[in-house]
Amino acid sequence: MKTTLEFLDAVSKKLGGASDYAIAKELGVTRAAVSRYRNGQSAFDDETAIRVARILDIDPAAVVTAAHAERTKNPEVRRLWTSLADRFAVNFDLLRKHSGMRWSPALA
Repeated sequence: MKTTLEFLDAVSKKLGGASDYAIAKELGVTRAAVSRYRNGQSAFDDETAIRVARILDIDPAAVVTAAHAERTKNPEVRRLWTSLADRFAVNFDLLRKHSGMRWSPALA
């Protein structure tokens, strides 16, 4: 399962090495929010996770489930979200690879 930090780094790369300030503008959050993401103090809310997915051109469910896993404090609930995120990501990547499919916001 990818982490918030890994998603942020991917967004930066996708935006040509964008700074945290530029990432914050693109995601519609504050620079302080991006700093909290980087320091592991918070994870994306669902709306931000969807924006991240759109920038990265991936299915939002992959980012949303990963964010839920990071946000929860309950170990049992975390295992559930992590399991869903891992299973979904593997199944989605296989389906996309074998079908030549790309995720599109129009499909959501």
